[in-house]
Amino acid sequence: MCFARPDFLIFLWLVIPVIALSVFGARRKLKARRKIGGAASSSILPRIDLLKVFARRGMLCLGTGLLILSISGPELCNGQRPLRRKGVDVVFMLDVSNSMLARDVAPDRLSRAKSELLQVSRSLGEGRKALLLFAGASVVQCPLTSDQDGFETLLDMASPDLIGPQGTDYRRAFETAIRLGNADRSSGSEMVLVLASDGEDHGQDFEDVAGVLKRQGIHLHAIGVGTGEPAAIPMPDGPKRDRQGQLVMTRFRPDVFGAMVRKAGGNFYHSRPEAPVHDFVSSDIAAEAAAARWIMVPAQRRPIHRECILAAILLCIAGTAMTDVVTPGKRGTTV
Repeated sequence: MCFARPDFLIFLWLVIPVIALSVFGARRKLKARRKIGGAASSSILPRIDLLKVFARRGMLCLGTGLLILSISGPELCNGQRPLRRKGVDVVFMLDVSNSMLARDVAPDRLSRAKSELLQVSRSLGEGRKALLLFAGASVVQCPLTSDQDGFETLLDMASPDLIGPQGTDYRRAFETAIRLGNADRSSGSEMVLVLASDGEDHGQDFEDVAGVLKRQGIHLHAIGVGTGEPAAIPMPDGPKRDRQGQLVMTRFRPDVFGAMVRKAGGNFYHSRPEAPVHDFVSSDIAAEAAAARWIMVPAQRRPIHRECILAAILLCIAGTAMTDVVTPGKRGTTV
């Protein structure tokens, strides 16, 4: 058996509290009968069959599990066949924190990053692209699309004004990007993340996300923008200052940022005005897509979610209609 939407299998954990509640209800019912008192209870209340008590609740729990299982799109899969991948789905992640306004590269870091991402997007062949903006929070600026003109328009509009919380939260940005790619992932497509940032010191976030990227087979390409020299952060009312009135300086450290990216299993590129890196990024993405052009998939897939739903409904109806009372003339474990 295989599943069309395996991400929904996590909801099967909900069956555990359902089972716990069922067992709790059965025990509470039996305890209440005992409180009524021995021989008196047999004359006041009809006898109940312990097997029926737990069988009825087992049907309800199993029906609940089948309903949840049907959401994940269960299928009967037989054999294997090769499938040609359909290009790549690329999620572009653009850092729009205030530090990206620093002008240690002309005209500023953000414009430099936009230029690199624009050229990479134009070089893509088959496949779709999405745009995610992030700082202290993440915003999906453009969902996965094949519309290059629309993508370029939304990329040009990107600015720190679009996100309220500042800072650089890489962990949240990666989580959003992975959900964005997986939510609308075309069959057999490769998923690639292209990150453009000035790499402020947030190494722990990269370490946390490394395992997720490797497990899901997601390729990461990170473009670092900025120089090694300290630079002021221009704001509408002048250079940014701290609470003590001291000038806040930002400094891009390519060695630190590159080490973090490589530790996460990605490729790092340092973009400079005299040495753009978009050709190298595009070449590496094309190589990854070509190397994984063929995959093995089930030869036959027959959806069985309707059967699961029908079985779940019948089980729930049977469990609801069944009585715990002992059938006259029938022997069994009774209370």
